[in-house]
Formats: sequence, structure tokens, C-alpha cells
Amino acid sequence: MLISPDRWRFNSLINPQFDPANNPKGNALVSPMYNPQINPERNPRIGPRFNHALNPQHNASLNPHSNPMLNLSETQSYSGQCRWSPDGEVLGYIVNTPNKSVFLLFDLNLQWVAYAADNGHHGYNLFSPEGEWTGYLRKNGAGSLNEFNLAGDWLGLIQ
Repeated sequence: MLISPDRWRFNSLINPQFDPANNPKGNALVSPMYNPQINPERNPRIGPRFNHALNPQHNASLNPHSNPMLNLSETQSYSGQCRWSPDGEVLGYIVNTPNKSVFLLFDLNLQWVAYAADNGHHGYNLFSPEGEWTGYLRKNGAGSLNEFNLAGDWLGLIQ
């Protein structure tokens, strides 16, 4: 179900301030900083540094520089999803990869800026193209993904 961007800030299904179950600042179970099962630095199964099948730097089929079918500046493989700010501004685009556990994030200039790896618990961890862990995504009540930085601040969503 798509919800209009002008309603996100006040929608309890999306805004984590109104949904304590999905707010990492109030629920340690959904924060990888406190839950080792979803922390890629403590769980090698979900950490691209240890699991190279999830790492575009070690897996050419996931790397948009090696695989032109994933590079938005060379193809039209855009998944239809966008990365949005909480204010409803488009920040970029999502590209699905052959590995269902990983997708790529591009900015408005079609530059690869991040990748997401499934954490196995209703979310994904976000990494820079170089592999630095930068944040995480958590499924919200509306079925889209809320984006958080490592401090648990809500940065936007993917819909």
C-alpha cells in the first residue's frame, strides 16, 4: 500500500516516533547496536565483511561497476522503489540484484551510494560501496522500509 509522502510524518504505520515496536531508540530488539543477531559486526552470517556472497566488492554479480545490468547509468533496471526523506523528497533509486538478500541504492545522479544486506529479522543493514556499515533498514507497519543511521535516527524510507 503506497502512502502519500505528505502523510508520512503523521502516520503511525511509518513514523517510528508513533510506533514503539519499530523505533530503535525505544526498542533494543530492533536496534543492531543492542541486538547481536542483527549486528553485521557480531553476526558473520549477515556481515558482508565475513560473508562475501553479500559483498559487492567480492561478488562481481552484485557490483554495478562489474555488472552493467545493475548500473543505473547504463541500464533501466530500476526496481520501481525510491529512497525518500521523511519530508517526501526523493533521494535516490533502488536496484534489485540477482541475490535476493542484497539490493543497491543509487542517488539522484545515478551514482551507487550504498548497498543493503538482509539481516534475517525484518530488515537490512546498510553499507557504503566500500563496505563501511552506515545504518540499517527496518520494515514498518505500512510494508515499506524505514531507514536509520547507526544512532537510531530516522532518515527516511524506501517505498
